[in-house]
Amino acid sequence: MNHRPARVLWISSVGEKGGAEVYMLNLLRHLHRDNFMPSVALLRPGPLAQDLLQMDVPTLTLTAHRMRNLPAVIITVLSLARIILEQRIHLVHSNGFRAHLYGGLAARRAGVPAVWSVFTVEKPAWITRAIFRIPVTRVLAICPRTADYFVAQGCSTSLLWPSIDTARPQSATTRRQLSECYGLPLDARWISLGARLQRYKGHAFFLRALAALPAELGNVHGVIIGGMLFGMEPGYLDELKALAISLKVDSRVHFTGFIPDADVDGLLAASELLVHPALDEDFGLIVAEAQALCKPVLAFASVGPAAIIQDGQTGRLVPIGDQTAFSTALRELLAQPEMLRRWGETARPSVIRRFGAPAAAAQLEKVYAACLSRPRGFEN
Repeated sequence: MNHRPARVLWISSVGEKGGAEVYMLNLLRHLHRDNFMPSVALLRPGPLAQDLLQMDVPTLTLTAHRMRNLPAVIITVLSLARIILEQRIHLVHSNGFRAHLYGGLAARRAGVPAVWSVFTVEKPAWITRAIFRIPVTRVLAICPRTADYFVAQGCSTSLLWPSIDTARPQSATTRRQLSECYGLPLDARWISLGARLQRYKGHAFFLRALAALPAELGNVHGVIIGGMLFGMEPGYLDELKALAISLKVDSRVHFTGFIPDADVDGLLAASELLVHPALDEDFGLIVAEAQALCKPVLAFASVGPAAIIQDGQTGRLVPIGDQTAFSTALRELLAQPEMLRRWGETARPSVIRRFGAPAAAAQLEKVYAACLSRPRGFEN
């Protein structure tokens, strides 16, 4: 590579901040700017632009539209291709499945390499088949299951686990401030669940387990962090609130919606443990973040949590969808607070070593360098 940094344009299909967007932010924060100069194109407006601005990452927000509006898709692709040429972008990095529809086509038209971060195995559909026909230089998969799937589709694929960024500004909200803001009793035991409001994230398992706790464990309150993302499953929050009422735990369950990072860190730090009863999870960034804050995690043994949690050392894994096992484990863990403290102390160095952002960014830079060394006219 020459002495000038290569210009990399990331494509984000949303302007909101979910797990995929945190994945992007953590990598961008640790890219060596002497080697790679990133910028981001947001296909929809949203608060993500502010996070990028604070990181001094140039950001362009395009006009929002629905993918079924084919003329708008074509116009957006052509606009991105023009930006790539005008700004002399060397490589396009699409963050997510649908982002590649725009980034991959624009990169193809502009004649530059395309990198594509993927987060899950996709269901068969016409849009899936169409997007797989778009050329890509390298796919980055977040777990072995997803990597195997994209290899089977004929894509050149590397495994790049999501990362946690302990170098981001640390200003966790205090327990007292959180108590006042979210109505949590200061003298209660707090347990957190952090996940967007979708049914497969398993919030109902947590509510049932909370209702089954015996009185001798004290005044235990559950905090559900997160809200609806991208307008999906709009009736789910009402379902959960109705379930909490029927289980008679509504006074001990607190729904925060999406909240600032400082509040998330504060709630994790002030909780005795995190629960993560997702029925399917390729990673689970909140699991790694909680462990980095010295918190043990109780989770179903789906792909991501099983890779992060060391069962019996930094947390507990139980069979997926087993309500009895989940409820029993929660009761047993809360009965052993000293063990939870030890597990949390073990968790932090382990998760930072395996999933730290600096190492992930270094791996990404190697992928970029390899892609940029290829001749133009790449293909799947």
